Amino acid sequence: MIRNGTMIRLASAVLLATAPLALPACGDNNTTSSGPVAAFKPDTANPGAGTIAMLSGAVAGASIDVRVTVTGVTGFFGAAFRVEYDATALQFNGVTDSSSFLRVGVTNDDVLFLEDHSSEPGVVKVTATRLDPTVAPPIDVTTTADLIDLNFTARKAIAVDATEGHIDFGDPKQVCNGSVGTQGCNPVTVTWSGGGVSAQ
Repeated sequence: MIRNGTMIRLASAVLLATAPLALPACGDNNTTSSGPVAAFKPDTANPGAGTIAMLSGAVAGASIDVRVTVTGVTGFFGAAFRVEYDATALQFNGVTDSSSFLRVGVTNDDVLFLEDHSSEPGVVKVTATRLDPTVAPPIDVTTTADLIDLNFTARKAIAVDATEGHIDFGDPKQVCNGSVGTQGCNPVTVTWSGGGVSAQ
């Protein structure tokens, strides 16, 4: 049995959602809920095997879901990673894990989702894992499947491909196969790919 601490070293639980900002409309003095409409451009639009990639999710005005997806990974048990973004351009609102493939066929007691976005500005520390491989075994992810959704709101207009809209995975980051090795969980080698938010 793998102890909870094996996968959660990189993140602590902070469940805090921040309300989206109301943005002023351009061209008049009236303040409305309309404003820039967000879009997400992935660095890898069609992830290949062995990839954890950010892809576009639901959009509501300046608010956008960024899907953290897994493609073609054999023996996926869990992951711990950092998501880095420009906090002056983007506001992080929270994580949704209800559609995660880690939940398939197991109970809430068999999975763990943690995020911490308050300890370091512009960084979200995420842990998403099953807890006991004898009860909830690793999963062979063949097609592209959602691990978690990250929700952001654009704080201002952001040009397509602008550096300030880029979201990426930072170090340390790892994927675990559910077996214990000399350094905790045995790692699975994957390619990590981010993307960028624009707001026009």
